[in-house]
Order: sequence, then structure tokens, then C-alpha cells
Amino acid sequence: MKIKTVRIKNFRALQDVEIQFDKITTFIGPNGVGKSTILRALDWFFNGKPDDLNETDCSHGNKSLPIEVSVTFDHLSKIDRSELGKYTPESSNSFTAWKIRHPDGKETLSANAKSYPPFNAIREKTKAADKKQAYAELIKNDETLNLPAWTSADAASQALTKWESEHPEQLTESPESLQTNFFGFNGTGKMSGLFDYVLVTADLRASEESTDGKSSIIGRILERSVERGAADEEIAQVVLESRRKQQEIYDKTFKNQLNDITTQLNSVVSSYSPGRSLSVTPAEIDLKPPKTTFEVTVHDGDTQTFVDRQGHGFQRTILISALQMLAQSGATKNEGVICLAIEEPELFQHPIQAQAFAKILRSLAENPEKRVQVMYATHSPYFLEARHFDQIRRVTRSTDAAATVSVHHPTSLSVKNALAGIMDENTVDRRLDHNVADQLSISLFANRALIVEGPTEHALIYGIGDRSSPGCLEAEGVAIVCAGSKTSIPLAHAILLCTGVPTYALFDADGCFEKRAKEKGKSNDQIDKERRNHSEENRKLLKYFKMPEVDFPETIVNDNVAILEDCLESFLNDNWPEWTESCTRIERETGITLAKNQIAYRSATIAAQGEVPDFLQKILSKARGVTNNNTNGDMDY
Repeated sequence: MKIKTVRIKNFRALQDVEIQFDKITTFIGPNGVGKSTILRALDWFFNGKPDDLNETDCSHGNKSLPIEVSVTFDHLSKIDRSELGKYTPESSNSFTAWKIRHPDGKETLSANAKSYPPFNAIREKTKAADKKQAYAELIKNDETLNLPAWTSADAASQALTKWESEHPEQLTESPESLQTNFFGFNGTGKMSGLFDYVLVTADLRASEESTDGKSSIIGRILERSVERGAADEEIAQVVLESRRKQQEIYDKTFKNQLNDITTQLNSVVSSYSPGRSLSVTPAEIDLKPPKTTFEVTVHDGDTQTFVDRQGHGFQRTILISALQMLAQSGATKNEGVICLAIEEPELFQHPIQAQAFAKILRSLAENPEKRVQVMYATHSPYFLEARHFDQIRRVTRSTDAAATVSVHHPTSLSVKNALAGIMDENTVDRRLDHNVADQLSISLFANRALIVEGPTEHALIYGIGDRSSPGCLEAEGVAIVCAGSKTSIPLAHAILLCTGVPTYALFDADGCFEKRAKEKGKSNDQIDKERRNHSEENRKLLKYFKMPEVDFPETIVNDNVAILEDCLESFLNDNWPEWTESCTRIERETGITLAKNQIAYRSATIAAQGEVPDFLQKILSKARGVTNNNTNGDMDY
């Protein structure tokens, strides 16, 4: 059994979202958009207790609406079907359950079962007499059902169930209420041992999870891996024997003395109340056999300490190790699935450790014998795996008053569709790994992105932002992506858009390439080839951005892309000579060649005198998502 889809309504920041889940589901996105809220909503669904939620958990104060979490499971095993019974008939490949907190604070559970609709009216009756009447009316109105006559409520219920099992083609989905202990993961509910949801929050303390308790990670490991029954039985016998021996000591020591006291007391009592007597005996010894418990301690050389005495990094290492062992222990005792939901798995881990942990989680989730499902909310690129691009879920939140949360599900197919006619599918497959894991690993976490061709544009735009306030673009969550060439811009742009990252682009049309080629002494054949290449790439980019296709477009800024009719360097020479002077000065004073040093380019941009050209200012505004009357629509230069 695995989680297939989840729908969350009116829970904190999540007004109404539906999410598809995989073996591993990676939630990314800016801070405060609701990644962790998804994991906590599931924790309430599986492990929540009455009164865990209150009115403040309603989305945007919508107290009149219920909080609802529904989960659909698939990959149902024979054991799942056996335990869940009517909720998972052979004709069904999934099972759905709802948990609802109503405005009055009452919580209810319901599940999706298949039934024959005319039977529901009978099952809804609470009194036997009402059931009998409804049953009789059903038989009278539809003799083709061939149902037996009423004898008792149980017999009628069995007859209805038998008829449904013999006519699956006539059944429809029919949600019905469940017992409150249905999910009882730590008890005896139907789901106990079938699906175990373990939430590891960012503030989880290893010391608490290292105690031997029902809900702790160590407790769950021990429950799955250690058979305490035999020892507990032997300890119970020891306690009984101890109780017997203590009684023998009491008899030997106190029996004669207590008999004398009893005789004396009764001689007095009988004179006041004939026919009644007393006895004085040792009180019964109340010795309860203790349950076997365990504790975790840390050995550091000759020193032994408890977990809470360790640093955060080592405590997190203990948690990670315990999670790994918990997942691996899943196959040792039962057929159930363990779902590890981890908030910030990279927390307190060195990069190498984070990478190792990501690989461990991957190996556990993909091993069918381990029966593990994994989900995490992360800010680390080490948990982005390009080969599993389809398992990324990017969570965003609108900036308007509604603050609507959306979950974007990128797929390699959606990227290929966005690039249809621009890049063939084999090239996408070949380059997706590098783009996601390396080139775009940071920008996938950004609020917005600006794609540029090379390091000069990359350093220049960041430097322009620094002129107003150091690091302002980074603080706003704006990532500038260096594509390496304009050929690579469409792929990077498509990946970011399919992941839900608002993205702007800037590229050079290289309209004056011929002049530079001749200055370098290139032949006419070389120039013609270069012209064809530039023309082809320009047309592909224009087609991708849905603009009129020409060989060499003019300088323009529109809502999706900005184009320089030649190249950035020539534009700066013509429109911001102070920038060129600043670059020359820094090269002369430091001996650094700017073409090989982005930091120096950025420093030169910050130090340059004069005004930043309006064209660049507008690109920066577009990249930051700022719109006004001067930046709407197309602008020619």
C-alpha cells in the first residue's frame, strides 16, 4: 500500500490542494509557502488525536468550513485487501479515506467503499424495525434481486453483502463512516501494521526519539525488531515466584503473632456483635511485572552520556541512522509500509552526509522488499535528482490577498512538450540530468529566475542589483542562471517554467557578428556558416517565445524575454562607457582579467559611474516581477 494522491482543504495555508505522490516525493519552494504544512496535514490524518487542531488551523480564518484531508492509496497487497475487507474489493485498485474536522470541533473518518446504491437506504437505518421495513420495501419493489426474506438484521446485512460480491459491475463508490480507531497505528485499528506514517520535523529532538516509547523512532524500531514477549513472560513468572516467597516469609514471621491478635480481637468483637469475626493477615503483595524497556546511550571513548548531551549534528546523525534502521526493519516483522516524512533532511548535515542520506533514502524507496515510501521538504539541491525529475513537487504561494498555494508537478514530458519544434526529445533526455542537478539546482528553489547567456551578463545584473543594496536580488529570491549559450536558454527556461518558477530571459541576437568576424580575419565561408548558426538559433528562440521569426531581431523588452540586437559588450560600450572604464581600471589596479572573474565584473559594475542604462533597468524590473506603465508590453530600442 502506497499513498497515491492527497487532497487537503482549509488547513492552515492550504485552502485546497491536490498532490500526486511517488516512491519519493520531493517538496521544494520558497520559505513559508506550505511545504511542511503538507507533511503536518498528513501527520494529523494518520496520527492526530482529538483536539490536536482548533479554529486557528483553518485556512485564512475560515472557521465555518471544515478541515479535510483525504488520502488515496494504491499498490494494494493481498494482506491490505484482507485487512481492509469491503473497502478494497477485487474490482478496485485503490482505497480512499477522509478525515474531517467539522466547524463544531467534531472529527469524523470516512472511507470509500463500493456498494449497490439501493442498499444504502437500508444500511443507514439505525433501528432494526426501520431496517426491516426498508428491506421489505426493497424486495417488494425489485423482485429480480432474489433476496431472502427478513429473519434478522445480521442475516439481511449478510444477504446484501453477498449480493454485492456477486454483482460487482453494478456497484458504485459510496463513502461511509469509519470507526474512530480505524487508523490506530499504535493500537489495534485496521490500518495498524499496514501503513505507518513517521514525521520527522526540523525541530525534532533526537533525545526524545531515542526513548523507548510507542511513538518514538527507537520505540518503533524495537517494536518491529525485538520480540519482548518471551522475556516478559519469564519476568512475570519471576514476579509470581517472588510474591510466593514473600508470602512464605510473612507466614513464618507473622503468622503466630497475627493469630494471637485475631483471637483477642474476636473475643471482644463477639461480645458487641455476636456472629461476626475479624482476621488479621499480611496485606496481599501487589507486584506487577514490568514491561521490558531499553535505553540509548552514547559512548565516546571511555565516557558514556545520554543523547541529549550531544551536539545537534551528532543528534541528527542518530536520527538519520535510526530512520534508516526503522525503514530496514520494516521487512523483518510484517508486510506493512513505512512512510518517512522528513522536514529538511539536510539539517545539521555536511554536504557529503546529505548526499549519502539522499542515496540511502532512494535505495530504500526503490527496494520492493523494504516497503518504504519517502517524502521530504527540502532546501538542499542534494535532494534534487534529475533522473527522477518527475518526483519533484514545487510549492508556491500567490502574492495577492488570496495567498493561494499551488503545487507544481513537473515532468520530463511537460518539458518536452514545451520544447516541441525547438529541441528533440533525445536531446532533452540527454541534457536534463546536467541542467537540473548542476545548472539549475539553486534556481529551482528561487522565487523568480533570470536566464542569461554567459558570466558577463550574470555578474552585471547581480552588480546592478548591488548598486541599490548589496545582495538585494538574492534576498528577494531572484536567481540569475548562466545558460552558457543562447542555444541552452530554451531548455533551462522550459524546466523552470514547468517547475513553477516565474522565469525571464535575456539573449544576444549577435546582429553585428560579421564585423567582429572580419576583424578576426575569418573567411567568407566561415562567416556564412556563422551567419546560418546565429540565424537558426535566433529563430528557434523567437519561436519558443512565440515571437515573429526573423534572422536578426532588434533590441526589445517584452513580458517574457529581452533581446539585444548585437551583444552585451557592444551595448555597454555605446550606452554605459563608465562601466567599460570601471572594468579597465580594476584590471589595471588588480591585474585580474575580468573575462575570467565574475566577482571582478560584479565589483566593476558596482563601482561604475554614470546611470545604469534604461534597458538594463527594465530587464532587472522584469526579473524581479515588478511591472509598471513603463514596463508593460513590448518596448523597442
